[in-house]
Amino acid sequence: MNYYGNLIIRLAVPFIISYQFLNKIFYNATIYFPYFFMKLINFQVIMIRPYLVTQNNYIRFSEACAAVSAYFLLLLLIVFTMDMKLKARTKIFLIGSLIIFSANMIRILLLIFILEKKGFNAFQQVHDVFWIIFGSIIVALTWIFLTRFYKIKSIPIYTDVKYLLKQTKLFK
Repeated sequence: MNYYGNLIIRLAVPFIISYQFLNKIFYNATIYFPYFFMKLINFQVIMIRPYLVTQNNYIRFSEACAAVSAYFLLLLLIVFTMDMKLKARTKIFLIGSLIIFSANMIRILLLIFILEKKGFNAFQQVHDVFWIIFGSIIVALTWIFLTRFYKIKSIPIYTDVKYLLKQTKLFK
């Protein structure tokens, strides 16, 4: 496939795999994973969606808890990067999503245990710190790790713009 066909397909991907689509997948996984994990370690918890109910607390899972924006940002970085095969794009998205999901589950479980053991004030302080830095830093570190691991040399958006400008008569 030529460059322009590939570019059109890449630009269509975020509309096909939309934020709403990712939200349906990751929001459900974000609620159910902590519930099943806590059951596995014999922690007394019941689920009344969107809440996890422990002996001491009702923990409400908002859509923001799923960090869907982190997955969507990863998707955008991948589709806006030139010179990647479909197989590499798919692997990078799946591995990157697994890294983000794992980090998010660690964050959520840690917050639940802080809430249970230290109370709401400690929970709120740790939650605020995580909320401010978690998403962007995790996506950035994941992206850097995966681009180095897969030896990706292209820079999202920049490499495409540079290529397209070279194709115009102004820069020949």
